[in-house]
Amino acid sequence: MPDTSAYRFIVNTGVAAVTSVFNIVIGFLVLTAAKNILGGIGLGVWSLALGLMAMASLVDFGFASALGILVARYAGRDGKNHLHQILNAFVVIAFPLALGISVGGVLMAPVLARLFVHDVVWHAQASLLFAMMFVIIGLQISGGLIGGVLVGYQKLGLFRIWRSVWQMLQSLGVLWMLYHDVNLGAIGLWMVLNTAGFIVTAWVIWLRCVPVRFNFSLPTKVAVYELWRTAISMQLGRMAGAMLGQADKFVLALLVGAIFAGWYTLAAKLAGSLLLLPGFMLAALAPVVSAMVGEQSHERAMSLLRLVSRYLNLIIFPLAGFIWLYTDPLLQWWLGHVDAHIMAATRILLLMYLLLAMQQPYVDVLLGMGRNRVVARFGIVVIVMNIPTSLLLVDFYGFLGSYWASLMVVCLASISFFSAALSELMIPLRIWINDWIRPLLATALTVMIMHSLPMTPQALLSAGACMAAGGAIYIVCAWFLGGFNHEDILRFRQVWRER
Repeated sequence: MPDTSAYRFIVNTGVAAVTSVFNIVIGFLVLTAAKNILGGIGLGVWSLALGLMAMASLVDFGFASALGILVARYAGRDGKNHLHQILNAFVVIAFPLALGISVGGVLMAPVLARLFVHDVVWHAQASLLFAMMFVIIGLQISGGLIGGVLVGYQKLGLFRIWRSVWQMLQSLGVLWMLYHDVNLGAIGLWMVLNTAGFIVTAWVIWLRCVPVRFNFSLPTKVAVYELWRTAISMQLGRMAGAMLGQADKFVLALLVGAIFAGWYTLAAKLAGSLLLLPGFMLAALAPVVSAMVGEQSHERAMSLLRLVSRYLNLIIFPLAGFIWLYTDPLLQWWLGHVDAHIMAATRILLLMYLLLAMQQPYVDVLLGMGRNRVVARFGIVVIVMNIPTSLLLVDFYGFLGSYWASLMVVCLASISFFSAALSELMIPLRIWINDWIRPLLATALTVMIMHSLPMTPQALLSAGACMAAGGAIYIVCAWFLGGFNHEDILRFRQVWRER
């Protein structure tokens, strides 16, 4: 039976946080090297390739994430037979899908290279790199069987540690290849080998740590339907997220040029750091809630939602304030001289990512409870509106039009989502407002105070000093405004004693 204790949830989330931050740092180094070594168009090709891989959620139908939720739900009660049916349903659906995407993507790679990369010098390397990305997508979809089982059995911490190890090896290899002028196609092949290595490692973890073994048989129609029903709502939400973070690159590359796709990546990389904690929280929160539902512990699930949402807001608001206040020096420290449009774009995307981060706990809990239609509504709004709005505003306002389009679409979709989510979960509006208004006020006070101080993060030590000073000021402001109190300290002590 999966461990649904508060301690296990904190451990899973904490491990995911540490490993994600570590790999994000390496990711920044890779992106910086790509910018300095490949030049503007080369950076655009690299960004488009990473965009293809990140948009895997557009074609995998959310089966892996849905599998993790269903495994947690049926492993937590007497449903082992149905659990095996769910695993077989995944194999029957996802494995042919993975093969089709890999083969079809490899065949389409030269066409995509000619379509999005206008400089013929880069066509061959772009084609090979795009082909490797489609192979990786296929491996990730098929490997979702192992990942879903490990996440469902609350082995997320161990899963993420080994994933971080393989990502570190991949990034170090990419850095070495970039500095030695290795062909982009060869770099893509290195990434394919690392993905395969991680899948083998995850399979070994399954054999050693999970009591369930896979035995293939044709699944029942009920199992196939349940997997599809759970996955499709998640798919809409993930498609929306992928489109917001990646689709605008292709709009810019098509209408303005590949170099602007690279600029988009730079702005999104800094602003998108705001989604680190909410993003990997999905893998920890949704399966835990699903297991609680399987144990008929609905009140525990709602209590967990309130706590996670409140604590998340206490973290993401000051982080957003820090990035907003120091956008210019942070970009200059990271990249050297940057265009003023990138600085403005980063602040626009920061507002969009803040709205997405605020709703993530509600998305996770709704998915864990099986109430998927509210999440689907948000995804439909974004999917229908994002690309047409981006095409329209880019045509009128150029480079920044894509950013304003994303922010506008997310604002409209978020209003629809929160109104439906609060009604579905029966959470009063005043309680929801109270969860974020205090962190917002504390962040505003902190930003005003830090703005008046002669401190700028122009190097590692000065950045650390700014974060330490700002963090201390924020903690004081949040305490006096009631963002957290002595009860929260006692709660964490209790969790620590129960570890």
